[in-house]
Amino acid sequence: MKKCPECGNPSYDGAPVCGNCGYKFPKPKVKAIREEDIFEDRPIINKNGNEPSTLQILKDNKLVIGAILLITIIVIGIIIATGPATETSTSVDGAQKYSNAGVSFTYPSDWSETNGSDELHEDAIFFEGSNGTFIEYYTVSSEFSSIYEINSQRISSAQENGDYINTIQTIQLDGKNTSDVVLENYDGSYTRYVSLLSNGNLYVLKFNGNTLDSVTSNETEAVLQSIHIE
Repeated sequence: MKKCPECGNPSYDGAPVCGNCGYKFPKPKVKAIREEDIFEDRPIINKNGNEPSTLQILKDNKLVIGAILLITIIVIGIIIATGPATETSTSVDGAQKYSNAGVSFTYPSDWSETNGSDELHEDAIFFEGSNGTFIEYYTVSSEFSSIYEINSQRISSAQENGDYINTIQTIQLDGKNTSDVVLENYDGSYTRYVSLLSNGNLYVLKFNGNTLDSVTSNETEAVLQSIHIE
C-alpha cells in the first residue's frame, strides 16, 4: 500500500491515481538489467598463481634456446658443406660403384678396399683385386695441357727408375683422350698408368701386378670403361 502525498488516502501500490483526490502517482523507475558483453576484454587469470606464463618461460630460457638454434645451424651447415664431396661405394648389378668429387667407376664385388700409402698423393684410395693385383686411384690438380705432356712425363720417370716401357698409347674413356702407359719394372712386375685429363684435373688409375695379363685383363678393361667424369 502507498499513501497519496496530497490527501493521505491509502491506495494499492499499482494504482495510477489517488481514488480520493485524483492525484496522479509518478510512474515507478525500472532498474535496467546490465547485459554481459561476451566480447568484453577481460584479464587472463592464471588459475594457479605460481605457474609462469609461456612468455616468461621463453624469456627465462632464451640463452638455452639460442644455444640450441646455433648448434642446429652449425650441424646443418656441416652437412651441406661436406655432403657433395663424400665418398660413396654402392652395389650396382653385382659390382661396386665408387663415387667421389665428380668421378665414378664400377669395380668387381670381389675387390676390397685396402690400406696403402702414397707420399705424393695422400688422398689416394687402394683396392686389392684378383690375381694379386693392387689398384690405386687418385685425383690431382694438373698443369698438363695435353696427353702428349703426360706421356712425356711417364717416359722420363721410367727412364730415371730403370723401368722398361712396354706400351704407350692413347685410348678413349668417357669420350675423352686418355693416356695409357704400361711399364715393366726392374723387378719384373708391371705397372699400368691410365691418366685422364679434364678441366685442369688429372684422374689416375694405377694397376700393379706380377704379370702383364694382370694389369690388362678384361676385368681391368671393364673398370676403365665404366669411368665417368661429371
